[in-house]
Amino acid sequence: MVKGVLFDMDGLMFDTERLGQAGWQQAGKELGFPITEAFVSRIRGRNETDGKAVAAEIFGPSFDFPKARAIRFAYVDRVVRTEGMPLKPGLLRLLDTLKQRGIPTALATSTRRSTAFDYLKIAGVEDFFPAAVCGDEVVHSKPEPEIFLKAAEKLGAEPSSCIVLEDSPSGVEAGFRAGCMTVMVPDLTPPDDRLRTMYRACVKTLEEVIPFLDIW
Repeated sequence: MVKGVLFDMDGLMFDTERLGQAGWQQAGKELGFPITEAFVSRIRGRNETDGKAVAAEIFGPSFDFPKARAIRFAYVDRVVRTEGMPLKPGLLRLLDTLKQRGIPTALATSTRRSTAFDYLKIAGVEDFFPAAVCGDEVVHSKPEPEIFLKAAEKLGAEPSSCIVLEDSPSGVEAGFRAGCMTVMVPDLTPPDDRLRTMYRACVKTLEEVIPFLDIW
């Protein structure tokens, strides 16, 4: 029986990964570094510490990752605040269903808490997430399982009784390693053969998660 559902945020609830990718490319232009889609894919779903390590590996110690990250977030923030938060299909129906059934939810995002809750408020869904673990509250980011283990603990549920909803490979791996029932809802990165061994289901929209609540 499902005792909790743990939600990633960017790319899963909100269609912000495409904005983020454009923001990284803007940072590359401003700082004079060739930030590619491959780089963005490597850091997708990871926290600031891990992202900085990947950037140093690829671009060297002269790359100002905090400044690049700030440019990226400013770009996304500007678009979101002027145009609104782009919600992923099926999000509101899934959240309403979980609320009606009394199944608790938690946010488990690599984004820092202040930004994450700004986004939840802009989207009008903050009341659905009384529990949250954010990227600045874990030592080891995805694909390590720490964030989902902490989120399950906040709900008072065993990880094995929680569904993890993720769009990124690092997030899917983290959910798998946490022992959760992991569902992938792909965004920019499709699953490969390795990833297919880590999730229990792969669906196109969040609405398609609802039937699993009755059979798991």
